[in-house]
Amino acid sequence: MVSKIVWIGFAAALALAPLAASAQTTSAAAPAAANAVSIPNRATVRSGTHRTRERHRNTLNRQKARATAEHARQLRAAPNR
Repeated sequence: MVSKIVWIGFAAALALAPLAASAQTTSAAAPAAANAVSIPNRATVRSGTHRTRERHRNTLNRQKARATAEHARQLRAAPNR
């Protein structure tokens, strides 16, 4: 069963290989332009609004408080002997 799945995946990879090769361009400037676009510029990337940052920070603080309270409950619990 597993070998059948492996063979199907291998056949799919062989069938799709020519499509991936034809999608590449031959000009030298195209890869450089694609890389420049794929790396986000810090000046153009929005870091989120005050509300989203505040909501995320509140969520982290709430999770930390719950974890601390759970740890304190485990410390106070009587050992199982």
